[in-house]
Amino acid sequence: MRISTKTSIALHLLILLDVFKEQKLTSELLAMSIGSNPVVVRNTLGRLKKAGIVDVQRGTGGAALVTAPEDISIWRVYQAVDTVSLDALVGVHPNPSPDCPVGSKINKLLEKPYLAISDAVQEAMSNYTLKQLLDEYEYLSSEETGG
Repeated sequence: MRISTKTSIALHLLILLDVFKEQKLTSELLAMSIGSNPVVVRNTLGRLKKAGIVDVQRGTGGAALVTAPEDISIWRVYQAVDTVSLDALVGVHPNPSPDCPVGSKINKLLEKPYLAISDAVQEAMSNYTLKQLLDEYEYLSSEETGG
């Protein structure tokens, strides 16, 4: 099971926007932090803007959160930036034999447990917010400085 890096990139960007909210951050600067290119940043910010999470100032550089961090769950970020359905995280191999007694039933057999797994992932992602990540970031930062 795997969640693409799109969600972690988006969360990284959101944390940067909050931590450096007093500064104008260009897509080039953001790209340096995430280790990607400015196009990835602009595309991700565009999706986050469409989801009502950020506002982006085109041309002059700069983006800002427009939703409170406690109202931004990892699930919401995932839905904004990842086009792959959560159902695709757990899937059945595509060509089981319809002539086999097991192959003909495997999709139906796995339907219930895979739905439960999908629901559990969604619930866990809904229970973590950007605010919690920012609090943890502050804690880790204070440990580094001995504070």
